[in-house]
Amino acid sequence: MILEWAAAGAAILAGFFFCFRLMKRGLTTLDEDRADYYARIRAAEEQLREDNKNISLSEHLYIARAGLEDLLRLAGNPPGFSLSGQGQAFLLHTPHGPWRIALSMRERTLRSTHKTVHGRSCWQLSGFGLDEHFDDLASLMCSLNAHLRGDAGVPPEPPQFARRISQ
Repeated sequence: MILEWAAAGAAILAGFFFCFRLMKRGLTTLDEDRADYYARIRAAEEQLREDNKNISLSEHLYIARAGLEDLLRLAGNPPGFSLSGQGQAFLLHTPHGPWRIALSMRERTLRSTHKTVHGRSCWQLSGFGLDEHFDDLASLMCSLNAHLRGDAGVPPEPPQFARRISQ
């Protein structure tokens, strides 16, 4: 008897929360929900861009080096591959020759707030007669991974991302 009352109480409580959520948000269409999600994604991307403005050059390079090391680790640490370099560039030594990964960025440390601000950064991937420029580290890693696998080109983005970016 107590179990039946507890189950009924749980069902009523779940119904209450469902109705409360429905009353709070209202009935929305799929297009409205999609627009909400896109707005949240754009806000998160903007927040990420703002956060990247406060990251110093050395931190950007530390993240890039960790990404390159993970790329090699996920490939099973193939023989003949090594990573070297200091400053604003890395060399990824492969059995076929080196790839150079560099970051160009103007930065300035504000004395009053001890924050680092910089202009637009540009990642450069060069090697084997290629010289590619990227705005962000993710696209650089995607391209480098494709080149290391021997793909002719970088696979295109899924259509849902291309549609979101074009809006």
